Amino acid sequence: MRFTLILVFASVFSMFQATTLLANDIKERRADAAEYYSERNFNKAYKIYFSLAKIGDHYSQNKISQMYVSGEGVETDLTEAYAWSVLAAESGVAGMTEKSDVLLQKTEDKAKADKRAKKFLNKYGKQTLAEKTASKEKYKANHAMGGCTGSKLGCS
Repeated sequence: MRFTLILVFASVFSMFQATTLLANDIKERRADAAEYYSERNFNKAYKIYFSLAKIGDHYSQNKISQMYVSGEGVETDLTEAYAWSVLAAESGVAGMTEKSDVLLQKTEDKAKADKRAKKFLNKYGKQTLAEKTASKEKYKANHAMGGCTGSKLGCS
């Protein structure tokens, strides 16, 4: 019983440490992207912002949206800009929803833009990423408690 408690404590502690490390890593990577962007090396900036945007960084999602509007590092594409702005609007930052609405009005095919935004929400949205994280944590907790026997069959 004591060993199990130690394992649970260790896994919870490591989860908090990983979150802190991840936050610091995101800040460092954002700074790198901002430096590339200021140097007008848009391709490198886009790659970093894209990798951060996929893991739910709303700031990076907004930057990608801006890059699609202005054609920096990518071809100008208001449909993509709108889709990324919808994700960025999940942050709750004032003005982001209005920015998305303006971009939607500027797109040629509003149905296509909405479809693309829904695809992004299903792939990179807050709820989807939270569900993926919860699933991973459930797997880790099950594994830490001895629920896995070397096969994924015992882990759910």
